[in-house]
Amino acid sequence: MKGTRPYALALTLAATWPAAGAQDAAPVPAEAGRKLYISACQRCHGINLVTSGIGFDLRTFPQAEKERFIRSVTHGLRAMPAWNGILQPEQMELIWAYIGSVNGWKPAAQ
Repeated sequence: MKGTRPYALALTLAATWPAAGAQDAAPVPAEAGRKLYISACQRCHGINLVTSGIGFDLRTFPQAEKERFIRSVTHGLRAMPAWNGILQPEQMELIWAYIGSVNGWKPAAQ
């Protein structure tokens, strides 16, 4: 069943994304991002960003390099696959919020 994995992952990711019109019940960004991270990223980047050596250690990712993060997730980098078409930009933003919450990043100045 080699071809079913991306489809199953897409269904899992869609299930973690709040449905349209469910804004009142929408989880906070970091919690929604945590759920997406578990589904899409944890396998390689580890539980709570603690890598087992397979993926990049996201605990060291600089807060100021969000564009680099989005580009790497969208297009892939080295051993990391491209998630464009699987993760929506809003979902990448939620994962970014989760990474920031684990790393203790302060909100960016407006």
